[in-house]
Amino acid sequence: MSEVLVQRGYVPAGTGQMHYRFAGQSGAPVLLLIHQAPSSSVMFEAMMASLAEDYYVLAPDLPGFGQSDSLTISNTIADWADALKGFCQEITGAQTLAGVFGHHTGAAVATEMLYRHPQIADSLMLSGPTLLNQILKNILPEKARAFPASADGLHLLGMWQRMQGKDTQAELSLILRETLLGLGMGERYPDAYAAVIDHDFQRAISAITQPVLMFAGSADPLYSVLDDAFSCVQQGVVTRIPNTTSWVCDRQPDVVCGLIRRFLSRSRPADSAGGKEEWSCES
Repeated sequence: MSEVLVQRGYVPAGTGQMHYRFAGQSGAPVLLLIHQAPSSSVMFEAMMASLAEDYYVLAPDLPGFGQSDSLTISNTIADWADALKGFCQEITGAQTLAGVFGHHTGAAVATEMLYRHPQIADSLMLSGPTLLNQILKNILPEKARAFPASADGLHLLGMWQRMQGKDTQAELSLILRETLLGLGMGERYPDAYAAVIDHDFQRAISAITQPVLMFAGSADPLYSVLDDAFSCVQQGVVTRIPNTTSWVCDRQPDVVCGLIRRFLSRSRPADSAGGKEEWSCES
Protein backbone atom coordinates (compact mmCIF):
# COMPACT_ATOMS: atom_id res chain seq x y z
CA MET A 1 0.00 0.00 0.00
CA SER A 2 1.39 3.39 -0.97
CA GLU A 3 1.99 6.02 1.68
CA VAL A 4 -0.97 8.37 2.18
CA LEU A 5 -0.15 12.01 1.53
CA VAL A 6 -1.49 14.53 4.03
CA GLN A 7 -1.91 17.77 2.11
CA ARG A 8 -2.45 21.35 3.24
CA GLY A 9 -4.45 24.35 2.11
CA TYR A 10 -6.26 27.55 3.06
CA VAL A 11 -9.86 28.69 2.83
CA PRO A 12 -11.34 32.17 3.43
CA ALA A 13 -12.52 32.69 7.00
CA GLY A 14 -14.12 36.03 7.79
CA THR A 15 -11.45 38.69 7.32
CA GLY A 16 -8.61 36.16 7.16
CA GLN A 17 -7.80 32.60 6.20
CA MET A 18 -8.10 29.21 7.84
CA HIS A 19 -5.29 26.72 7.36
CA TYR A 20 -6.14 23.03 7.20
CA ARG A 21 -4.79 19.58 6.46
CA PHE A 22 -6.64 17.02 4.39
CA ALA A 23 -6.19 13.44 3.24
CA GLY A 24 -8.15 10.79 1.36
CA GLN A 25 -10.54 10.89 -1.58
CA SER A 26 -13.03 13.74 -1.70
CA GLY A 27 -15.91 11.40 -2.56
CA ALA A 28 -15.51 9.36 0.63
CA PRO A 29 -17.46 9.96 3.87
CA VAL A 30 -16.07 13.06 5.57
CA LEU A 31 -14.48 13.19 9.02
CA LEU A 32 -13.62 16.47 10.74
CA LEU A 33 -10.85 16.42 13.38
CA ILE A 34 -10.52 19.32 15.86
CA HIS A 35 -7.29 19.77 17.81
CA GLN A 36 -6.52 20.75 21.39
CA ALA A 37 -4.90 23.99 22.58
CA PRO A 38 -2.25 25.16 22.00
CA SER A 39 -1.61 22.62 19.24
CA SER A 40 -2.77 22.63 15.62
CA SER A 41 -3.93 20.18 12.99
CA VAL A 42 -0.37 18.80 12.92
CA MET A 43 -1.29 16.64 15.92
CA PHE A 44 -3.54 14.56 13.65
CA GLU A 45 -1.12 13.75 10.84
CA ALA A 46 -0.57 10.13 11.87
CA MET A 47 -4.30 9.58 12.39
CA MET A 48 -5.13 11.20 9.07
CA ALA A 49 -2.76 8.94 7.17
CA SER A 50 -4.57 5.94 8.64
CA LEU A 51 -8.18 7.16 8.41
CA ALA A 52 -7.71 8.34 4.81
CA GLU A 53 -7.98 4.72 3.71
CA ASP A 54 -11.74 4.93 4.38
CA TYR A 55 -12.62 8.61 4.80
CA TYR A 56 -11.98 12.07 3.46
CA VAL A 57 -10.34 13.60 6.51
CA LEU A 58 -10.28 17.34 7.24
CA ALA A 59 -8.31 18.89 10.11
CA PRO A 60 -8.33 22.70 10.35
CA ASP A 61 -6.23 24.90 12.58
CA LEU A 62 -8.71 26.67 14.84
CA PRO A 63 -8.76 30.46 14.35
CA GLY A 64 -5.69 31.94 16.04
CA PHE A 65 -3.86 28.59 16.19
CA GLY A 66 -1.20 27.11 13.95
CA GLN A 67 -1.29 28.94 10.64
CA SER A 68 -4.89 30.19 10.81
CA ASP A 69 -5.68 33.87 11.25
CA SER A 70 -7.41 34.96 14.45
CA LEU A 71 -11.05 35.94 14.52
CA THR A 72 -11.71 39.67 14.68
CA ILE A 73 -14.62 39.03 17.05
CA SER A 74 -14.38 37.40 20.46
CA ASN A 75 -12.78 33.97 20.85
CA THR A 76 -15.34 31.72 22.49
CA ILE A 77 -16.14 28.07 21.94
CA ALA A 78 -19.28 29.17 20.10
CA ASP A 79 -17.28 31.50 17.85
CA TRP A 80 -14.91 28.69 16.88
CA ALA A 81 -17.82 26.27 16.35
CA ASP A 82 -19.47 28.69 13.95
CA ALA A 83 -16.16 29.31 12.16
CA LEU A 84 -15.76 25.56 11.60
CA LYS A 85 -19.33 25.35 10.32
CA GLY A 86 -18.33 27.92 7.69
CA PHE A 87 -15.16 25.98 6.98
CA CYS A 88 -17.12 22.79 6.32
CA GLN A 89 -19.52 24.60 4.02
CA GLU A 90 -16.57 25.99 2.07
CA ILE A 91 -15.03 22.54 1.61
CA THR A 92 -17.98 20.14 1.41
CA GLY A 93 -20.99 22.34 0.65
CA ALA A 94 -24.17 20.92 2.16
CA GLN A 95 -22.75 17.41 2.65
CA THR A 96 -23.43 15.92 6.07
CA LEU A 97 -20.24 14.79 7.79
CA ALA A 98 -19.89 11.16 8.84
CA GLY A 99 -18.48 12.38 12.14
CA VAL A 100 -16.77 15.14 14.08
CA PHE A 101 -13.91 14.21 16.39
CA GLY A 102 -12.57 16.63 19.00
CA HIS A 103 -9.76 16.33 21.53
CA HIS A 104 -9.76 18.45 24.73
CA THR A 105 -10.40 22.03 23.53
CA GLY A 106 -11.47 20.43 20.27
CA ALA A 107 -13.97 18.30 22.20
CA ALA A 108 -15.64 21.45 23.50
CA VAL A 109 -15.72 22.97 20.00
CA ALA A 110 -17.02 19.76 18.41
CA THR A 111 -19.79 19.45 20.98
CA GLU A 112 -20.87 23.07 20.58
CA MET A 113 -20.74 22.68 16.81
CA LEU A 114 -23.31 19.85 16.82
CA TYR A 115 -25.39 21.66 19.45
CA ARG A 116 -25.59 24.81 17.33
CA HIS A 117 -25.75 23.05 13.96
CA PRO A 118 -27.46 19.68 14.55
CA GLN A 119 -27.61 18.68 10.88
CA ILE A 120 -23.88 19.02 10.25
CA ALA A 121 -22.83 15.49 11.23
CA ASP A 122 -24.18 12.03 11.93
CA SER A 123 -21.98 11.34 14.95
CA LEU A 124 -19.75 12.95 17.57
CA MET A 125 -16.49 11.56 18.97
CA LEU A 126 -14.76 13.10 21.97
CA SER A 127 -11.35 12.44 23.50
CA GLY A 128 -11.08 14.13 26.89
CA PRO A 129 -14.59 15.62 27.32
CA THR A 130 -14.53 19.08 28.91
CA LEU A 131 -17.22 18.83 31.58
CA LEU A 132 -14.93 20.61 34.04
CA ASN A 133 -15.58 20.23 37.75
CA GLN A 134 -14.72 23.01 40.17
CA ILE A 135 -11.32 21.52 40.98
CA LEU A 136 -10.29 21.66 37.31
CA LYS A 137 -11.72 25.15 36.90
CA ASN A 138 -9.65 26.33 39.84
CA ILE A 139 -6.32 24.85 38.73
CA LEU A 140 -6.59 25.40 34.98
CA PRO A 141 -5.84 29.16 34.92
CA GLU A 142 -2.46 28.66 36.62
CA LYS A 143 -1.57 25.74 34.35
CA ALA A 144 -2.50 27.86 31.33
CA ARG A 145 -0.82 31.14 32.21
CA ALA A 146 1.25 32.79 29.51
CA PHE A 147 5.04 33.05 29.63
CA PRO A 148 5.87 36.63 28.59
CA ALA A 149 9.08 36.89 26.58
CA SER A 150 12.07 37.78 28.74
CA ALA A 151 15.65 38.74 27.88
CA ASP A 152 17.05 35.81 29.87
CA GLY A 153 15.01 33.33 27.82
CA LEU A 154 13.37 31.74 30.84
CA HIS A 155 10.03 31.81 29.02
CA LEU A 156 11.48 29.20 26.65
CA LEU A 157 12.38 26.90 29.52
CA GLY A 158 9.04 27.50 31.22
CA MET A 159 7.06 26.41 28.16
CA TRP A 160 9.34 23.43 27.58
CA GLN A 161 8.85 22.22 31.15
CA ARG A 162 5.09 22.68 30.88
CA MET A 163 4.90 20.56 27.75
CA GLN A 164 7.30 17.93 29.04
CA GLY A 165 5.24 17.67 32.20
CA LYS A 166 2.22 16.56 30.19
CA ASP A 167 3.96 13.30 29.28
CA THR A 168 7.49 12.68 30.48
CA GLN A 169 7.79 9.67 28.15
CA ALA A 170 6.96 11.63 24.99
CA GLU A 171 9.50 11.96 22.20
CA LEU A 172 11.59 15.13 22.34
CA SER A 173 10.39 16.05 18.85
CA LEU A 174 6.78 16.09 20.10
CA ILE A 175 7.68 18.19 23.14
CA LEU A 176 9.59 20.63 20.94
CA ARG A 177 6.72 20.91 18.47
CA GLU A 178 4.18 21.68 21.17
CA THR A 179 6.59 24.06 22.94
CA LEU A 180 6.97 26.11 19.77
CA LEU A 181 3.22 26.14 19.15
CA GLY A 182 2.64 27.27 22.74
CA LEU A 183 5.23 30.02 22.48
CA GLY A 184 3.64 31.13 19.24
CA MET A 185 0.42 31.91 21.11
CA GLY A 186 2.20 34.58 23.17
CA GLU A 187 -0.13 36.46 25.49
CA ARG A 188 -3.11 34.71 23.87
CA TYR A 189 -2.11 31.36 25.38
CA PRO A 190 -4.69 31.42 28.22
CA ASP A 191 -7.61 32.44 25.98
CA ALA A 192 -8.62 28.95 24.84
CA TYR A 193 -8.55 27.61 28.40
CA ALA A 194 -10.70 30.51 29.59
CA ALA A 195 -13.11 29.74 26.74
CA VAL A 196 -13.34 26.09 27.82
CA ILE A 197 -13.98 27.12 31.44
CA ASP A 198 -16.78 29.46 30.31
CA HIS A 199 -18.34 26.93 27.93
CA ASP A 200 -21.53 25.19 29.06
CA PHE A 201 -20.49 21.71 27.97
CA GLN A 202 -23.25 19.99 29.94
CA ARG A 203 -25.97 21.99 28.18
CA ALA A 204 -24.53 21.20 24.77
CA ILE A 205 -23.76 17.50 25.19
CA SER A 206 -27.13 16.81 26.83
CA ALA A 207 -29.01 18.20 23.82
CA ILE A 208 -27.17 16.20 21.15
CA THR A 209 -29.22 13.36 19.69
CA GLN A 210 -26.51 11.81 17.51
CA PRO A 211 -24.55 8.83 18.89
CA VAL A 212 -21.47 9.88 20.84
CA LEU A 213 -18.16 8.09 21.32
CA MET A 214 -16.44 9.36 24.47
CA PHE A 215 -13.11 8.29 25.91
CA ALA A 216 -10.01 9.45 27.75
CA GLY A 217 -6.64 8.05 28.68
CA SER A 218 -6.27 6.98 32.28
CA ALA A 219 -3.40 9.47 32.73
CA ASP A 220 -5.29 12.30 31.02
CA PRO A 221 -6.25 15.15 33.41
CA LEU A 222 -9.80 14.97 32.02
CA TYR A 223 -10.16 11.27 32.82
CA SER A 224 -11.63 12.27 36.18
CA VAL A 225 -14.73 13.77 34.54
CA LEU A 226 -15.30 11.05 31.92
CA ASP A 227 -18.10 9.25 33.74
CA ASP A 228 -19.94 12.46 34.63
CA ALA A 229 -19.68 13.64 31.03
CA PHE A 230 -20.95 10.34 29.63
CA SER A 231 -23.92 10.40 32.00
CA CYS A 232 -25.15 13.42 30.02
CA VAL A 233 -25.08 11.59 26.66
CA GLN A 234 -28.39 10.44 25.17
CA GLN A 235 -26.86 7.52 23.26
CA GLY A 236 -23.36 6.27 22.59
CA VAL A 237 -20.27 4.47 23.80
CA VAL A 238 -17.71 5.17 26.51
CA THR A 239 -14.30 3.57 26.82
CA ARG A 240 -10.98 4.12 28.57
CA ILE A 241 -7.44 3.85 27.23
CA PRO A 242 -5.01 2.56 29.90
CA ASN A 243 -1.80 4.40 30.76
CA THR A 244 -2.34 7.17 28.24
CA THR A 245 -1.97 10.95 28.58
CA SER A 246 -3.53 13.90 26.79
CA TRP A 247 -1.21 13.24 23.82
CA VAL A 248 -2.96 10.00 22.92
CA CYS A 249 -3.66 11.13 19.32
CA ASP A 250 0.07 11.61 18.72
CA ARG A 251 1.39 8.70 20.71
CA GLN A 252 -1.27 6.04 20.11
CA PRO A 253 -2.92 6.99 16.82
CA ASP A 254 -3.67 3.36 15.91
CA VAL A 255 -5.70 2.90 19.09
CA VAL A 256 -7.70 6.07 18.51
CA CYS A 257 -8.27 5.27 14.83
CA GLY A 258 -9.39 1.78 15.78
CA LEU A 259 -12.00 3.21 18.15
CA ILE A 260 -13.23 5.66 15.51
CA ARG A 261 -13.58 2.94 12.87
CA ARG A 262 -15.31 0.56 15.27
CA PHE A 263 -17.72 3.26 16.41
CA LEU A 264 -18.63 4.49 12.93
CA SER A 265 -19.21 0.95 11.64
CA ARG A 266 -21.16 -0.36 14.61
CA SER A 267 -24.83 -1.24 14.66
CA ARG A 268 -26.93 0.39 17.33
CA PRO A 269 -26.70 -1.35 20.73
CA ALA A 270 -29.58 -3.67 21.53
CA ASP A 271 -29.39 -3.31 25.31
CA SER A 272 -32.05 -1.58 27.40
CA ALA A 273 -29.78 1.08 28.89
CA GLY A 274 -31.07 3.88 26.68
CA GLY A 275 -28.71 3.08 23.82
CA LYS A 276 -25.55 3.48 25.92
CA GLU A 277 -22.75 0.97 26.31
CA GLU A 278 -19.16 0.64 27.51
CA TRP A 279 -16.34 -0.94 25.54
CA SER A 280 -13.12 -2.41 26.81
CA CYS A 281 -10.08 -0.98 25.09
CA GLU A 282 -6.60 -2.45 24.75
CA SER A 283 -3.75 0.00 24.11
